[in-house]
Amino acid sequence: MSSGSSLTPMPEFRPAVKESRPVRLAFEGPSGSGRTLTALLVAAALGEPIALIDTERGMAAKYADRVPFHTQEFTNYDPTSLFSALARAAVRDYPVLVVDTYSAFWSGAGGMLDKVDGEARAGYGGTNAGWSKHRPMERAVTEALAAYPGHIVVTLRARTDTVIETDTRGRQYARRISVRPEQRADIEYDFDAVGTLGPVATVYFGKSRIPALAGEVIDQPGEDLGRTILAWANDGVPNWPQRSFIERARDPDATVDSLRELWPEIVSARAAGMAALDLHDQPTTLADLVTNRGKQLRAFGPAAPQPASPPSAV
Repeated sequence: MSSGSSLTPMPEFRPAVKESRPVRLAFEGPSGSGRTLTALLVAAALGEPIALIDTERGMAAKYADRVPFHTQEFTNYDPTSLFSALARAAVRDYPVLVVDTYSAFWSGAGGMLDKVDGEARAGYGGTNAGWSKHRPMERAVTEALAAYPGHIVVTLRARTDTVIETDTRGRQYARRISVRPEQRADIEYDFDAVGTLGPVATVYFGKSRIPALAGEVIDQPGEDLGRTILAWANDGVPNWPQRSFIERARDPDATVDSLRELWPEIVSARAAGMAALDLHDQPTTLADLVTNRGKQLRAFGPAAPQPASPPSAV
């Protein structure tokens, strides 16, 4: 590369170290496979209090006597609403967040597929135009999930098929099996582990960055499984300062200099896409919160008015 290149210099190579950071988990399975209860039992071992985003008409509350949690119910599954919920959960410092189900924001009423189809039906350029318009919001949600300050556990509905099996007495019966989750095809890349729930209180981990789970079938998945996952998440050099970023970015006494010092820390921690609330409690990304506050402070000083609405992207 020529010496006159305008590209930002790349950082130097350095020894890699395992970092301790909150886990990202997904449990997929058909109706009746125990997705919600499994997610809550695992979440209970990860920390408390637990926040749960409920898209199943309040059905998660059936398990409130076993696992205490705070809940927010949704009946329309616009991904923008999920982003807003992530922002409020982050600012309120919930150490564990369950999304039950994440699939609703993909294939449910008002979800991504609905939005894309709506663009095509309206004649605004077909499916490709619909994806071009709404993909940024999907990516914003993906980034917000990745940068959330605490642990994330999501459930995924599964497309199913029926297979005929024979029991020990030679009798045949039909059994439903998961084929793939109702989400985009590469969803497993967003998670540390994806467990497929079976019909008899088992979970199989076909994809896992957690060595103790890779390729394993776990019977009666619950808090013991959660403790195994937590031990892996906590092992390593601490490097997840996201909670402090929100506090510093929203500090009423923040200055241009303090925000300028905060910015490289946010970039280094891969937290620019974190969902947060501005000082008017409107959802935005952490990057836009810091940028907009800096602009206001430079223009008007410490008494600067804050943005009254979130950026158009979210």
